[in-house]
Amino acid sequence: MLHSRLIDYYDDIEISITNIKSNPRQNYLVDLKDGLNKFFNDSTCKGVIYTHNQDKLFFGVYVMPSIECDTVVKTITNGERLRVAEYYLELDSKLFEPYLNLNIHEITALIMHDVGALVSTSAPSEEVTKNIDQYLVDNHETLKLSDLVHYKEMLSFGFRDALRKCTAIFELGKYKMEDDTLAQYIDWTPYVKHIVSALDKVSKVGWNFNREIDTRFVGLSWVLRVYRDVLGYRISAIKTLERMQELTPSQIEKKEFNNFARRLNRIDDDMLLESVTKTKVVDPLLEEVRNNYFKLTTTNAIDELDFVKNDYMGTLMKEKNIENEPDAMPELMSCMNRQMMMIKDYAEENEHNKSAFKQWNNIYKDLARRRNQLSKSKFYVPKRSMVRKYKSAPDQ
Repeated sequence: MLHSRLIDYYDDIEISITNIKSNPRQNYLVDLKDGLNKFFNDSTCKGVIYTHNQDKLFFGVYVMPSIECDTVVKTITNGERLRVAEYYLELDSKLFEPYLNLNIHEITALIMHDVGALVSTSAPSEEVTKNIDQYLVDNHETLKLSDLVHYKEMLSFGFRDALRKCTAIFELGKYKMEDDTLAQYIDWTPYVKHIVSALDKVSKVGWNFNREIDTRFVGLSWVLRVYRDVLGYRISAIKTLERMQELTPSQIEKKEFNNFARRLNRIDDDMLLESVTKTKVVDPLLEEVRNNYFKLTTTNAIDELDFVKNDYMGTLMKEKNIENEPDAMPELMSCMNRQMMMIKDYAEENEHNKSAFKQWNNIYKDLARRRNQLSKSKFYVPKRSMVRKYKSAPDQ
């Protein structure tokens, strides 16, 4: 019964795309949204946009996740699994051009791939979180917590943009059927064949999706760099965002770039990350993040120091076993990053307690040293060299 309903929903999606190809009226875009919501019934398409793209680069399909910035911060800081539940879809008018010669089945397959890859599992968020961990390790940094919404929105953009890019068919470089979450379910139509033929047509007209260098996480590393040092990068970042707004053909991306620039403009010198982290105002999100880590409802520095010491000892045990379990390296690095973040956050808020501060600081320094040593070991195998090297690249 479910299988037959999915076939019907898929047919409805193809019909709506047929109508959009002949006339991209709003009611046909709504039909596509409704069809996607029926097929992917545990996620919600909040809107479909058709963009007339005449003189800018081809982007094809753009699926942007819609996630509250507080949810993004909790996902990054607590290591929680996140499955995207809401998103916006944007279609490039060039998808429908006679010059490209894509048929309805091929366009449908491309859209279904990107939506399915983004919303079907928590794998995309886990991949992005791992890349954030790797960036912090490779650049010897610690993520700072901030209660200021402008900083949280900056992190949110970087995270959501990376989610989109790590699942988008035109960002992947090449198509792998074994990585496609939908391929095993859509058996009533040659779905994989349609994707392969569509990508071949795109390549033949010169809108090449095959990328020699993996750049999916370069944007994320740039956001993390700006987030860490707004004072140093604000002006150049705003200019970069203005230029990117001019170049992008995507309405959604243009809006995201504009929002990022507005956040940077609203951060004055008194709101810099170094100052914000020392504020005494208790933000509900940060309080939740801290309590989730310490597993405490009190703010007793002695109890929290004991917790950190126990957590630290647990990390040392994991480190000793890494030779027997090398696959656990990403989890170990993530654990170290999270511990260093929470120690730095709490210690900066409690500098008045000299004895406790010294112990916290010693644990932090030892974790930093061990993390650095592990990053040089044979068990640490970086996957995204562009993310690691981007920091030292000159500003564009």
